[in-house]
Amino acid sequence: MLAAMPAASHAPRIPKPSAAQAADLLPDAPADAPAQRLTIRDVAALARVSVATVSRYVNGKQRFTPEVERRITDAISSTGYHAHPVARSLSTGRSGAVAALVSGVGSPQAAALVKGMCRVALAGGHDLICVDPLNGDSPLRELDRVLAMQVDGLVLAAHMPPEAAARLAGQSRPVVDLTPSADPANGHYAQAAAGALLARHLVAAGHQRFAFLACADEADSAARLLGVQEALQDAGLPPATVHEALGATAADGAKAASSVLLARARPQAVIACNDPLAMGLLSEARRLGIAVPEQVSVAGIGNMPFGRYLSPPLCSVELHADSLGAAAMTRLLAAVRDQVSATEMTAAGALPWPVIEPQLVLRGSTRRLSPTQSAAD
Repeated sequence: MLAAMPAASHAPRIPKPSAAQAADLLPDAPADAPAQRLTIRDVAALARVSVATVSRYVNGKQRFTPEVERRITDAISSTGYHAHPVARSLSTGRSGAVAALVSGVGSPQAAALVKGMCRVALAGGHDLICVDPLNGDSPLRELDRVLAMQVDGLVLAAHMPPEAAARLAGQSRPVVDLTPSADPANGHYAQAAAGALLARHLVAAGHQRFAFLACADEADSAARLLGVQEALQDAGLPPATVHEALGATAADGAKAASSVLLARARPQAVIACNDPLAMGLLSEARRLGIAVPEQVSVAGIGNMPFGRYLSPPLCSVELHADSLGAAAMTRLLAAVRDQVSATEMTAAGALPWPVIEPQLVLRGSTRRLSPTQSAAD
């Protein structure tokens, strides 16, 4: 007969370890294990203020006494606390990022524009997302892509199809439009004025026959040509002969040089729509045996830094694109801060546009003609 199994109640009892003993039984954490993320509650406790006070201060919604702000900043510094970007966005309704749609970001002027915008955006605690609509298969698609981003505002510095206006009109966030057609008083550096300034200088220096080297890839070529032609018309001179370059680079300027400089009636002055084209044309003129400025004056627009090191140094026009970018971003961040549209700010005159005028930069690629040279065929 089988013996009965002992009852479970008679099994030996294992004592429960204390909390200290249990901790000793756990494996040691790796030396490189990430530290527990500090929260806004930790900062508030250390600063001896409420969580709401820290939130309002960090998000720029409210100022407090110097003593309270000092305690908060000291607590943030000592803990290394950083607000979670998603949580901050939900709290403030802002992403902390702004966007800029800029045509031809590879060009010196567009680069200077972006540089000015970036400087002000970073100083204001915002990230800048820059998109070139010319890099995509459709400018409108690139615009839609930017508008779909969770950005706080947009600077538009690109020539867009007419349909873009309807897309921008429905935006609740501010948009600063730098295109010339948007607002004559928008601080735009007046592309037509740059062309007119250069033409007037050359007319005053005795030039009567002009050529203009245009380029479809240069977004502001048409506006600059318009300024040149208007200045010549005002002076009672025939319009400039227009030559179209295949691209906007120095190599394209060199390729166009023979058709411009070897024409039956050689121009006395050539104005290129940008500095790279003027540089290429100036270099090729030497190979063609045409002396600059002794036989023809050459000038560009944009005042690229290395233009001064050419032989001869290139005469140009400074557009102050960096200042324009800074002014546009200052205006945008003010609109974001005050939660008003850029149009409302313009109407209220709360932040007038600065006057940004083109500046003539005289160098050795142009010269003054004598009355006899001026009248020569």
